[in-house]
Amino acid sequence: MKKNTKKNSENQKIHADFSAGALTYFSGLKSIHKFIDKLGIRKQLDNISIDMHHNIIYETGNLLSIIIEGISCGMNRISKLENFTLDPLLQKLYNLSDKISSSTITNRLKRCEMKQCSEYMQVIGNSSQKVHKKLRTAEDMLDLDSSVKTVYGNQQGAVKGFNEKKRGAKSYHPLLGFLNSTRECLLSWLRPGDTYTANGSGEFIKQAFSMLPGSINHLLVRADSGFFSDSMLSEIEQRKNTDYLIKVKLRNLESVLSGQDWQEVPGMKDVQICDFEYSPKSWKKSRHFSAVRFLREEITDGVIFPVKIWDYFCYCTNIVDNPLQIHKLYGDRGTSENWIENVKNQMFAGQLLTNDFWANEMLWLSSIMAYNISVWMRKLTDLASWHEEPATFRSWFIQLAGKIVRTCRQIHLKMYEAYYYKERWRKIDEAVDMLCF
Repeated sequence: MKKNTKKNSENQKIHADFSAGALTYFSGLKSIHKFIDKLGIRKQLDNISIDMHHNIIYETGNLLSIIIEGISCGMNRISKLENFTLDPLLQKLYNLSDKISSSTITNRLKRCEMKQCSEYMQVIGNSSQKVHKKLRTAEDMLDLDSSVKTVYGNQQGAVKGFNEKKRGAKSYHPLLGFLNSTRECLLSWLRPGDTYTANGSGEFIKQAFSMLPGSINHLLVRADSGFFSDSMLSEIEQRKNTDYLIKVKLRNLESVLSGQDWQEVPGMKDVQICDFEYSPKSWKKSRHFSAVRFLREEITDGVIFPVKIWDYFCYCTNIVDNPLQIHKLYGDRGTSENWIENVKNQMFAGQLLTNDFWANEMLWLSSIMAYNISVWMRKLTDLASWHEEPATFRSWFIQLAGKIVRTCRQIHLKMYEAYYYKERWRKIDEAVDMLCF
């Protein structure tokens, strides 16, 4: 009997072309754009005092908002921002008829100086005020840190300095301050790579205090040893209802600690604690210090008496508590290092660059704003998403393919019917609609 050689299915040849129109890869941009407008960010950005010609096509508020939204969608180069402006959904949202060239973007940014950067920071602060008023934040923690951002080129202000990962490479050395309740970056300064961490720390914390949401009536400031300075602590002490916890950095620290009255911790034979008052030579007054030491090893060979080798941890603080609890409270600030990495690696701070320092700071602040918008929106609409990293949220919420359709004089954004996260996506989008600031 002859076998049936007919195949149940045949391989279909697939033809590819570029004839489809009104397709977007960024359906979630719809919600991001709504959230930005709800906060009034575009209007505030339009008030940044950039001197412009009378015949400009694109308003500053729209241009900066497009940069922020482009970063939110994953654009990590200015050239990619140019291509992003061709997206049909973005063009509908901003009523664009053509792309915005990369030269238009960079030329606008290069008109900025310190004044415009300060105004941009204030927009971030004003937006934070609205979010925290909605959240009714009463207590919070401000985590201060510095970071190194390596760059490859001859950008203004990028110089050789301390760079643990890329020794000898040019870099920037920004300062950042994060609010723990939302994980937002309240304030950030982009600085040349050879700037020491403590330089300007007093002015930085003073500006951060001026931007704090008015609903916060009690604050804890945590910072690493780079912020250990009399000027920094004096500035904090002037603010009411503010505690501080700063890691200590002294050349003679081990000598100072070894002479203290150490107490054993019950049930922890290899841990000792102490409290003491101390004033370094350059300080005007003494302050309270809490310290913990952990036994690293005990040398018994070749000695008459055992020699104990300790690892010391010391903090300057006005918190009255057990030093071991102080040590644990400081250790919790390690999460802020993850937030810094999110800003740098997932929101591309320091990757969008020109050869002008102040233009680069405007781009840096745009990455900060994009990061903040992401955490603010998720905090207010979906706590499960708030616990995700920005790149994870971008991958399932923002980078979702859709088609823009006009029917009955209305514009519709149509997405994949069987999308796995459909209900979750819809919940966030509807929650943004309900927000009122």
